[in-house]
Amino acid sequence: MEIIRAYQQLMTHNKKYSYIQSDGKIVFNQNWAWIVVFQALDKRNYAIVKYDNGKYTVIEV
Repeated sequence: MEIIRAYQQLMTHNKKYSYIQSDGKIVFNQNWAWIVVFQALDKRNYAIVKYDNGKYTVIEV
């Protein structure tokens, strides 16, 4: 469920690269806070979606 919500937040973000939902990996999950990483289609860039305190943060690396 975290990957679906993270992907939805990523799609509303002004993203530079293309991502696929199935490429999402949960790297941290404590139920009240989690981090999901998506690899871009070019295989060189990543998007990190963090959920904490009811807020989403999206960062592209």
